[in-house]
Amino acid sequence: MSPIGRVFILLNLVLAGGFVAVSGTHLQQQHNYKTQLQQEQEARAKEVGEKNRQITELTSERNNFENAKTANERLKEQLEVRLAQQEDENKRLTQTLAQFEGDIKTLVAANSSTSAEVKTAFEQAKSAYAMATADQKVKDEAVRAKDAAETENRELKNTIATNLETIQAKELAIADLTKERSELRLLVAVAEANGFKPSMAAPNLSGLVTTASGRLCTIQITDNPGNVDINEQIQRGKWGFAIYDGDIYKGEAIATKYEASANAVLCNIYLQKGEIKEGDRASTKTP
Repeated sequence: MSPIGRVFILLNLVLAGGFVAVSGTHLQQQHNYKTQLQQEQEARAKEVGEKNRQITELTSERNNFENAKTANERLKEQLEVRLAQQEDENKRLTQTLAQFEGDIKTLVAANSSTSAEVKTAFEQAKSAYAMATADQKVKDEAVRAKDAAETENRELKNTIATNLETIQAKELAIADLTKERSELRLLVAVAEANGFKPSMAAPNLSGLVTTASGRLCTIQITDNPGNVDINEQIQRGKWGFAIYDGDIYKGEAIATKYEASANAVLCNIYLQKGEIKEGDRASTKTP
């Protein structure tokens, strides 16, 4: 073989060895990259699974909180309706009790008058009997007078008995009303012990602040869906508006007086943040 042929053979062997070395190194690096990629994908899949699990748990917790909030709002509305009904019933029972007390006083006065009449009738019968012993003729007249007086006496006694029964019935009715009134007060106390406040029973009203100065402001009513008597609601107890500027809560405005001509409520301000000014929104219910 010529020298040139040997040189080519040697070069081919060198090139073949270099190619094998380069191919081995490339395959090793490719295997390492694939292993790292697989490990990274598994780590990312595990991380995504953990994130999904956390999202599921947080979503469940949020649903539970929303359900609890809805249940609390429903209970609050039921308590407000029950409290309003109880206050109306309490007012009715108070008026009935006052009427019963007046009736009892009238019956007592009538009973006193009847007792005096009974005493007079008895004296008349006694006098008639004394006259009857003096003269037969007069005695006969006296006997008739005595019989009439005794009859009147029996009728008066029956009247007294009837009045006493009426008084006893009225006293029983008063006792029942007093018991019912105590039960209503106990029910209100239980509601307050469960977190209910009289101010929570505010009517559903919305409006805008028209004037504000110091600790006083005026709220123009823009929404009264229940068409409630605002003046009557103010007389029944304290309640207030929550004041907002956009989503910013500023404080409370407790209603003190209602101006029907302007459809506006005068309020005392209990500031929490910022300054209450004209144009702020006001609502008795949480937005």
